[in-house]
Amino acid sequence: MSSPSDSQISSGLSAPNRYGWVIVALTLLMQTVSSGLGFYNMSVYINRLSTDLAVSLAAVSFAVSLFFVIGGIAGLYVAELLRIWSVRKVVIVGALVSGISVGLVGFADSLWQVYALFSLFGIGNAGISIVISTTLLTRWFPGPERSMALAIASTGLSLGGFLITPISAYSFNALGFDLTMYGLGAFLIVTVVPIALFLRFPNEASGAVDSADALQQQSERIATDLAAALRSRFYVFLTLAYVLIMASQVGGIAHLYSRVELLGGFTMAAMAVQALSIASIGGRFFGGWLVSRVSIRWFALGNVLLQSVGLLLIAFAPNGLMGVIAAAVFGLSVGNLLMTLPLWLAERFAVDIYPQVFARANAISVLGVAVGPFCFGWIFDALNSYTFAYLVALTTSLVAFVVVWFASRDAKAPGAR
Repeated sequence: MSSPSDSQISSGLSAPNRYGWVIVALTLLMQTVSSGLGFYNMSVYINRLSTDLAVSLAAVSFAVSLFFVIGGIAGLYVAELLRIWSVRKVVIVGALVSGISVGLVGFADSLWQVYALFSLFGIGNAGISIVISTTLLTRWFPGPERSMALAIASTGLSLGGFLITPISAYSFNALGFDLTMYGLGAFLIVTVVPIALFLRFPNEASGAVDSADALQQQSERIATDLAAALRSRFYVFLTLAYVLIMASQVGGIAHLYSRVELLGGFTMAAMAVQALSIASIGGRFFGGWLVSRVSIRWFALGNVLLQSVGLLLIAFAPNGLMGVIAAAVFGLSVGNLLMTLPLWLAERFAVDIYPQVFARANAISVLGVAVGPFCFGWIFDALNSYTFAYLVALTTSLVAFVVVWFASRDAKAPGAR
């Protein structure tokens, strides 16, 4: 289905699409910071907060769940704000809220304060993370370059774990939790705010302005297309599958540091997070190339199976070294599964409704993101072992495989292009 916006966007792109690739680089940097501090660092946060506050892993993991759930809900409002605010304004506000809340965690001396600050962090992070980045790239790359643009930009999701998490873990041990959190909050603000100043959509660059009648007609068409998309079997079941996928993936990542630390100590735990990040980067680049040559359905199914294998290996890793190797196998699927959802939705549905379609799918899948870390912590507290927790995640991942298979049996979804 073509639309006026599609043609506007296409006409606004020259060959080569130079500023589009600038946007790729900027979103890569932004996602490096947002994922490093708000995704991969969660495994370090819960480890230190549990010790410093003398509370259970399950209790601290609930703060992480709040971060993801509230961030997912906030993403719905970010998608709407992008229709009335400039993207740079959304990102600047998100960076300020995120940075301040991260820094204030250093002052927290009770669990309720941690819950409140992680909730605020989730709201701010929604304005600097995946909803913003994928919407920008979908607009700038309407053609076959989209998969590689998404693959390159989403490398930042893994670089955050590779670059920021080991430094954070070292700083927590060398400088203390309080001072490190102050520094991380300041770092977020001074890196993301300058990036925001250069972000824009392609139609902003062309300066095109639609008439009031055209905007009204466009709004009505978007509402119709969006309703059809949200009712489609493909959308409903793919979103359900991603609840299960993200529960397994994020639960496994959030507790990876603690799991490998029990097997081989602090050094091996930091290496496991780095191995996962490096494998995710390499896997994503290969995946960006592969997904333009094979059916995205088989690409998705293959990566769900690969995730399952990684979870199995982590569950039965006998020592720190095998934990690092298992983390690398697991990491090969992480980046590709994160990339697959926005790419598949962008392939199926019109660019005009993409922000709302993806934001809703992301908000629903965040239920899995929130439940995963909490369930891992609860199972560990109950059984004093991560093996069973990772086996539960493996089972969940295999159920997700079946749901993806069922969701993608149809050739085309309603409201698709």
